[in-house]
Amino acid sequence: MGTKKIIVLYAIVAVGSALAVGWIFSYVGRGAPGPKGLTTSVLFIGNSLTYVNDLPQTLSDIARSLGDTAETDMYAPGGYTLKQDAQDPTALDKIASRPWDFVVLQEQSELPALQDSQVDDEVTPYALELASDVRQAGPDTKVVFFETWAYKGGDPQYCASTPTLCDFESMQDQLSRSYGLLAQRSGGLLAPVGEAWRSARDAYPEIELYQSDGRHPSAEGTYLAAAVFYMVLFKKDVAGAASLGIDPAQAKILQQVARQVVFRQ
Repeated sequence: MGTKKIIVLYAIVAVGSALAVGWIFSYVGRGAPGPKGLTTSVLFIGNSLTYVNDLPQTLSDIARSLGDTAETDMYAPGGYTLKQDAQDPTALDKIASRPWDFVVLQEQSELPALQDSQVDDEVTPYALELASDVRQAGPDTKVVFFETWAYKGGDPQYCASTPTLCDFESMQDQLSRSYGLLAQRSGGLLAPVGEAWRSARDAYPEIELYQSDGRHPSAEGTYLAAAVFYMVLFKKDVAGAASLGIDPAQAKILQQVARQVVFRQ
């Protein structure tokens, strides 16, 4: 694809001694503030990474603070996989319940971090099936893949059999690769939340993005995710959004991190 600017652009990045498909999410232009008063509708299909701290409501609150409206709904049973969603009448009814502007798909936290052959068997068919269901329900609806974050220390108990889970970096590399390929294969969009977490961890380790389990998001982690989603869905800068109860200085930093990752500035 060269350097041509499109909504989702993928680059080849080095992962250890191997090459993996990475991501670059880019909009035409450089992330100007954009018009006020935009309204969009978003259905989140996921699990606890979505419902802990109520990510959809956090997105709505950020949008409202910037003069926009995000009408959100969520179907996110704990531990759910996209395979389960694809076979769940409630999930499918939610998708077909109205002409959504966006439907966000979030896989179980570890499955997209498995090795490629496992992802191809256990994730990709059901992600593509759901993307097809979304488009059948609303031809103008955009599918968005929620690239999630790696566990704080990876999942080293499986390191011997699954090297992609050995540590945070290996796990995030594979999550980013898998979600990028899902977006590419489905013609959908990518919300690079996991890469925003990586950037925040690297640059601002004093901001705790995780709960004590090292997997679920803290309020700050959910805020960062919502900031990424705001810019992906509204194509606008999140700078100046309300802090929503987290430290205002940290909220400003997280807005900057999200902006740098989404708009690549």
